[in-house]
Amino acid sequence: MKNKYTSVIILGVMLLTTPGFAQQEFTLHLLDNVYQAAHTNPAFRTRNSSVNITIFSSAHLSLKNSGFTYNQLAANIEEDETGQRILDLEQLYNDLDLNGRDFLHFNANVDLFALSFKAGKNRFSLNVTEHIMGRQRYDASIFQFAVEGNVPGQTLQFGNFETDAIHYREVGLGFNRSFLEENKLVVGTRLKALFGLGNIQTQYADVSLTTGTEQELYALTTNANIRLNTSGTTLFEEDQEAYIYNMQNTGFGIDLGGTYELNNQLSFSASVINLGMISWREDAKSYSSEGTFTFTGVENDNLLTEGFDIDIEQLTDSIADIFELEEEKTQYSTGLPTQVYLTGNYQLASRTSASATLYSDFYQSFRRGFALGIRQNVGKWLQAAATYSVQNRSFNNLGAGLAITTGPGGIQLYFATDNIIALANVGNARVANMRAGFNFVF
Repeated sequence: MKNKYTSVIILGVMLLTTPGFAQQEFTLHLLDNVYQAAHTNPAFRTRNSSVNITIFSSAHLSLKNSGFTYNQLAANIEEDETGQRILDLEQLYNDLDLNGRDFLHFNANVDLFALSFKAGKNRFSLNVTEHIMGRQRYDASIFQFAVEGNVPGQTLQFGNFETDAIHYREVGLGFNRSFLEENKLVVGTRLKALFGLGNIQTQYADVSLTTGTEQELYALTTNANIRLNTSGTTLFEEDQEAYIYNMQNTGFGIDLGGTYELNNQLSFSASVINLGMISWREDAKSYSSEGTFTFTGVENDNLLTEGFDIDIEQLTDSIADIFELEEEKTQYSTGLPTQVYLTGNYQLASRTSASATLYSDFYQSFRRGFALGIRQNVGKWLQAAATYSVQNRSFNNLGAGLAITTGPGGIQLYFATDNIIALANVGNARVANMRAGFNFVF
């Protein structure tokens, strides 16, 4: 009985206190006729237009789960004798291949406004972009505890359940300039004023459960050391208009990039995106908890005649007290999820090129990705790209991108995804992303 109630409480705490972080766009990175490719390298410049305007377009959505797919989860849901749908945790646990650093990631952004124009060897840009990102880290310990229960003498650590979520607005000013003969070198940057709207940050969350030996009457000792920072959550609940127009949480960011044409066939590009941070002051709070509780079991002298005598309500209240979060006002800062792109391009024909891209991002952990791509131009007004990428322990990512422009003074429509298979079969995908929109081009 004690194992049952302790399991329920601890599992509940871990799930309730935890609601990937940056997103790579390998295929968009190749569509250099689309202004939004400059989001991956500020040195990129569109080849066939002098002016680009975006209004409430360029929507991007990314979903990732490195540990399992939706179909893996659904395959372990069965109906019991009462007709209720029950998740078979043991079978799910046996099917999973977790590595201790798994995560669930969500990302969405949209260009509210963007303007880019050419002036001689220079190109200038202005963008206003809304960003929403969320990441949940997890490992096998929560599944192991739910399936295998308490093992005498063992300590289970629940320290990898970190939650991070952020909503912020970016106002960016971009500039790049070409150098050397035939403009072989282009160097660019984007300076970004950042306005934080909402944030949840797990500063640390260390929770452990130790089960005593038989001599210790299988005593259960739980230890919690948790600190969670938030900003904007109360404002969002009470006054959403004030939340949307809040400009008190300010920050600064910078993107850096460059491209270099070694010869007529070989070129290289490199970029560092999202160097910066946001300071959270408005509606900023911290929630912390630190405590230890030991349940020493039951007296067994009269066990056969009187049975168990456990005050379950007192037990659950005592354990709950460990995780009672203390609230206080605070100020804190969070960094941006920094990304790095390194790309080599080889010109196969006058309108056809192949590429290889190495990608890394840094936000409390280090992730890598790799992509091979091919790009085809058809005239001046159609560009297509295809990619194969390895990312998030997923090896079946085939991407596709297309940009169609009606002509000078017309509209450019574009679409890009790093996993077109996922769009047709989302249930089996660990990675799914898509960007689509339109630009006015002149």
